[in-house]
Amino acid sequence: MTFFPDERAAELRDLFFESAAEILQAMNEAGLALEERPGDKECLRSVRRAVHTLKGDSAACGFRELSELAHELEDVLTPELVQQHAGLIPEVVLAAADTFHEMLAAYRSNLQPPAGGALREHIQRLLTKPLAQSQKAAREATFEWTEYERLMIAEAFRRNEHVYHVALHLDSDSLLPAAAFELARKALEGAGRVLALHPEKATEVEKAGLIESALSSAKSADWIRKRCHVPSVVARISVHEIHEQQTQPRDLLDILLESEAAAVSAGIGGAEYEASEIHAADGQAGATSASVAHVAENTLRVDATRIETVMNLVGELIIGKSMLQRTINEFERSHSKDPLRGKFSDALAFQSRVLGELQKSVMKIRMVPVDQLFRRFPRIVRDVAKVQGKDIALEVSGQNTDLDKSILDALAEPLAHLVRNAADHGIESSADRENAGKSPRGTIRLNSYHEGDQVVIEVSDDGRGLDRRKIVERTIERGILTHEEASRLTEFEALHLIFTPGISTADHVTEISGRGVGLDVVQSALSNLKGAIELASEPGKGTKFRLMVPLTLASIQALLFRVAKRLYAVPIASVVEITRIADEEIHRVDDHEVFQLREQVLTLVRLDRLESKVSGERAKRVFVIVIGAGNRKFGLVVDSLMGEEELVIKALEDRLVTSPLVSGASILGDGTVVLILNVPAVISHLARIPAVGATA
Repeated sequence: MTFFPDERAAELRDLFFESAAEILQAMNEAGLALEERPGDKECLRSVRRAVHTLKGDSAACGFRELSELAHELEDVLTPELVQQHAGLIPEVVLAAADTFHEMLAAYRSNLQPPAGGALREHIQRLLTKPLAQSQKAAREATFEWTEYERLMIAEAFRRNEHVYHVALHLDSDSLLPAAAFELARKALEGAGRVLALHPEKATEVEKAGLIESALSSAKSADWIRKRCHVPSVVARISVHEIHEQQTQPRDLLDILLESEAAAVSAGIGGAEYEASEIHAADGQAGATSASVAHVAENTLRVDATRIETVMNLVGELIIGKSMLQRTINEFERSHSKDPLRGKFSDALAFQSRVLGELQKSVMKIRMVPVDQLFRRFPRIVRDVAKVQGKDIALEVSGQNTDLDKSILDALAEPLAHLVRNAADHGIESSADRENAGKSPRGTIRLNSYHEGDQVVIEVSDDGRGLDRRKIVERTIERGILTHEEASRLTEFEALHLIFTPGISTADHVTEISGRGVGLDVVQSALSNLKGAIELASEPGKGTKFRLMVPLTLASIQALLFRVAKRLYAVPIASVVEITRIADEEIHRVDDHEVFQLREQVLTLVRLDRLESKVSGERAKRVFVIVIGAGNRKFGLVVDSLMGEEELVIKALEDRLVTSPLVSGASILGDGTVVLILNVPAVISHLARIPAVGATA
């Protein structure tokens, strides 16, 4: 059950799931860092904070199973166990992240969460390994408190209370350690207000035989010593008063924790408070001295649908601006000497400027760095490398490139497929790499950058590269191509057969890959985003995939033109230049129409032929829009040019437009519908068909 009314429960759950995803990502990153640097104190502290936060938040939302499992995980994150099993802790942390992810997915779907048996086995295995007898005998009180506990102590100082460190060494001959622990704890509670207590469970005191406590009391040290003496239970007592100490400047987390400590301290009086079990790093003894600070909240979480609504309204304003522009143009033609012409133009210019700023502001809200996506892949590479017994490094660059959030989310699965395939198929084993004269460690590289109005994401590796012969053989085996058709394939066409559904170069099917499902999914996802994918591979050198997606799916600056009385648009960023050529300048090469532009020979595209329409009479001179995407160019024949305009992209349902060559539509100010050409799809289409005149 939750502690909130029904109207707030749904909002709380959504907020919890969002923050939990960030927590799990932090756990994955910390687990990977711990594999490289076992025992790293800052990484361990990050894990403890994450687990403790997840425990508290899940309990507040009523997710009891997750909260209890997180509480059990905290038991193995104590300094003693971490020091003993530094090499095993990373595996536990990563297993916990996977288990928590599965449980959260079940909670989202209102299903019963998994029991987390594998994680519990990890926890029990570490907890049941006994401490060495020498360590147990030599154990002395260190009073190493967590950040939260230190802040509770600081709050007591602020109230001008006396604070003592009390260490109770239990009798090693006690037959009932659990009962002895309870008696000692009751004695401490009777001596004052317990600010911090280690350990908190009787099962842990059996290992160390020592109870450490920070106690706030108005009594003297001698009185506390006598009050805590329990015959046949407490063998030795150490009590000394501590004094306020200055520490390093606090960060924002410290201030927030201190605020919470003040609230708890004010509310619980002398009652017992279950302190956090997050243990701090070495050498951080002493209390933090500070006052409660007010922290201004400068981050606002907004539902994505609300931003989408604002963006749609901005789109309608842009259409309204276009309507107003056309109306003013008509007014100027009809009343060329009217003095209101200038005022209308000034008002329109002001409105356009403000609307442009509004649009940019909303667009910035939608933009997020691709680092949010790239952060997921080190874990994928690590898991595949471990299963396959490979040594693989992941290099990331361009992670600050911004991309529309909706596009970024849609790219998650395609990129995961590519990274997983690179690690499983692309990178060879260390032995094979050494035999080929390579470094034993393979490298996968992720990079992103802007190119015109597109974002390019590259996934490359220095592995074995694609086997052209094997790809063609698999295609023939499945009856997709005949031997005769395969013999006519170019290198480019042969490599791109890898995107055919059911085609895989893997010799064995594994849990990771080999079923022929993956690259066709990647291409399908890119098509849905009105993007494209390019492939380059060199045997023995490696493979590179280039994913090109639009910067946003909201609006574009476009060039309008007509073909066969139909109005089209192409993104202005894709336009290289506009020229006119005579009919005799058009030649045919291998049944392709081409023309020469200075030192280049470019393929000529006629939209009416791509759409399988019968073309009418050809003009003697035609307009050609030279369009480029990446390092490829082609010429687009148009009947007339209509000018440049900003268009708001409206997605079209499949039943309305079936051609992949159209990425969307827009409405002009006079109500005319214009179809927006999908440039990457046209280039992909040209690379796939045997002749320009083939149907799409």
